[in-house]
Amino acid sequence: MEKQKTLIGAIASHDSVRKTVEFSTILRLLFERDPDLLSEFHFLMTRGTFNRCVLGKDVGDFQEAGQLTGLEGDARQFMIENTTVLPRNRDGGVILLSNLIVKKRCSILWTFLTPTTTHWMNPELLALIRLSDVWRAKRLLNFGSVEEWFTKEAHRDRHRRLQPVPPEFRLADGNLQKAVPSSSGATKIEFPRNSQSYSRESFAEKTIALIAHDEMKPRMIEFAVDFEFELARFKRILTTGTTGKRIADATSVLREKIQACNSGPLGGDIEIAVEVLFDQCDVIIFFVDPLHPHPHTDDIRVVFAAAMRTPTVRVLANEMQAREWMDRVVRET
Repeated sequence: MEKQKTLIGAIASHDSVRKTVEFSTILRLLFERDPDLLSEFHFLMTRGTFNRCVLGKDVGDFQEAGQLTGLEGDARQFMIENTTVLPRNRDGGVILLSNLIVKKRCSILWTFLTPTTTHWMNPELLALIRLSDVWRAKRLLNFGSVEEWFTKEAHRDRHRRLQPVPPEFRLADGNLQKAVPSSSGATKIEFPRNSQSYSRESFAEKTIALIAHDEMKPRMIEFAVDFEFELARFKRILTTGTTGKRIADATSVLREKIQACNSGPLGGDIEIAVEVLFDQCDVIIFFVDPLHPHPHTDDIRVVFAAAMRTPTVRVLANEMQAREWMDRVVRET
């Protein structure tokens, strides 16, 4: 029978001894206090957090000072067996964690971040924090809040949105990405090391994403109408929010191609970023409105950051560029 547990997303500042020690200490304390209750949960950690706080690795100068040792003995083995390791933040791990929040797969988040470092300039982390509030995830910021939660609430939260363990990640086309064993003994989720986009030569094999801010939606609809038959050559069309419905209503042949994600403010940009990181999206056309502020600005930056992490994704970030590309590349091919 498939195991199911409540997922806890967990990250700790890579440049703070205090926060890393605090995180390791609370893990050890909870294990010593009630390992049976703790075993009702399954952790999702970025690679850096797992290495530093559980294994005592990748700690740089901290290790030389003897300040970070990770966990030891039974507590260490317990956390290895009850953790799935996501990619490092720099490789998209926090984006993946945000996607699990948006998909309502993970609803408890431990964010052991320091307020004095560059974390507050990192769009991936800011998007994660914003989306955890949008989707009403329980966010615990420090040792005391986790300790109180474990004492007063964990016995109730142990059945909160139960998920398969090891976790599975379902993409827009229904494809499942499953966690696999890692050399440490934990399970892990990895993005493809080598993009297959080069081998997808025809547009019939490619996926295109269409994203538009509210003020730009009428222009995106007009663009889709003007290039309806060029867009129809693609295998799939990913969209955010109501953009997909409006494009489907305005065109005659695109409805069956469209796979709609959430609206941008609700995490649709993050969903498309994950498609990019899993090598499931080849082209992004994003009609950005540069003249108006947006509540999900960090999510928008995450889409571009995901594309920067891949060698092949084509990004067209304004209407003129997109129209020229459709005319010169798609229409003439």
